[in-house]
Amino acid sequence: MAGSATGKVWNQVQAPRFRSRARRSGIVPNGAVALYFATGPENFYQFELWRRPLERLADLRPVFVIVDRPDTGERVLAETSLPVAFARGSAALEELVDDRDVRVVLYVNQVESNFRMLRFADPVHVQLGHGESDKAPSVSNQHKAYDLVFVGGPAGQERLGSGLRGFDAAHRAVPVGRPQLDHDYPGAPDWARDERLRVWYAPTWEGDRPSLAYSSLVSHGLGIVETLLSDPLIRVIYRPHPRTGLISPVHAAADRKIRSLLAQDGTRHLIDLGSYGWQWKFADACVTDISAVAYDWLATGKPLVITEPTAVKAYRPRSALLERLPQLRAEDAGRVVSWLHALGLGLDQPAKDGRLVELARYYFGDTADQASSRRFAAAIEKAYSLGRVP
Repeated sequence: MAGSATGKVWNQVQAPRFRSRARRSGIVPNGAVALYFATGPENFYQFELWRRPLERLADLRPVFVIVDRPDTGERVLAETSLPVAFARGSAALEELVDDRDVRVVLYVNQVESNFRMLRFADPVHVQLGHGESDKAPSVSNQHKAYDLVFVGGPAGQERLGSGLRGFDAAHRAVPVGRPQLDHDYPGAPDWARDERLRVWYAPTWEGDRPSLAYSSLVSHGLGIVETLLSDPLIRVIYRPHPRTGLISPVHAAADRKIRSLLAQDGTRHLIDLGSYGWQWKFADACVTDISAVAYDWLATGKPLVITEPTAVKAYRPRSALLERLPQLRAEDAGRVVSWLHALGLGLDQPAKDGRLVELARYYFGDTADQASSRRFAAAIEKAYSLGRVP
């Protein structure tokens, strides 16, 4: 409904009612940090990735969320304790920014509607993104529009500094690690720990342009899943991207086929459509594509297999991760189990792979003992201290 004419009409009709609901969600604080989330509910996962770090940040600085659509706003209200402000249109946004003296504005995506907020010079504008990655959107000229860009670690600073003309990465790209790793996440299935191994297959979506065609669903997916299913000592956690099939019916069909295969085996496997984050501790290994999932998994030090995209025009970034770790080709999908065992898959895990430890530090810096959360809070304070434009 979100992208249809029916959805637009629904949002228009519901706007007055939702405005009242948003006002009851809590007092929108003055001089606060605002998350600007002006997009459809199909992108809610982007907000969910930052929800816990922002709720923790609210213990130090007042934080609230700005939405411009009732359908998205209802999802946000249902999932967070943060106050929600509804600003539909430029006039409402201007009134909110002025009346509430918004000091810092955070963004978790690069949607066009961000520019409605970016036109205000006084707040400090900070791009968070929704995942560490070497993909093309991580080196976008759009990053220049923000006062600061929070990145994971040295990799992000180097990526922006070398990829964007005139971008002073030393001052504008601030490393904060991955504060998401500092939280516990609900949603794990009630699986007894036995001799069986838990393999997480998390393909990305098909992308909305040829350069972002990284998904392995059609090229590798069936071969990977059938091979995993053939091993009685493996349980599969299959997590398709929330946007899977939005652009490509072929990918939607591949997703349905894999779900059907997994469902045939009762409760042995899991089709994971819920929250994100619990998989890091729960799974023993990860098979994924060139996506933020691969980079998040790095910090676990557990076996990681990344697929090689088959699309001719898929952008192949310069990437320490992809240069250090071989990618699984489509013709080798049936060998995924042997790849995982070669990387140390097993209950008695060997010492963490030195390559992964080194890469994790390059992409996220120190992530031990809540270090990312402390750096994130310090980076917010830096943004806040920049003050208003004279």
